[in-house]
Amino acid sequence: MLEMNKEGDVFTIKFTREEISEDFLRRLLTKFKVEKLLEKSKMTQEQAWKLSEEIKENWWNENKDWILNKIGIKTN
Repeated sequence: MLEMNKEGDVFTIKFTREEISEDFLRRLLTKFKVEKLLEKSKMTQEQAWKLSEEIKENWWNENKDWILNKIGIKTN
């Protein structure tokens, strides 16, 4: 069973647990929230790209020793 209804400004979606997992649903709702926030954002694509690169660089700097050690590369 997969149903979608619209009453006024409200959409209702019905499905069984067999059709869509709870994990998938959580990720989908998070994506909806992010998309809604992005619609309101004044950030340009260039600014978003720079931010994403900064986030990746920071993540790598914080995690590189752990990752390299896990694959057998000594960092010290």
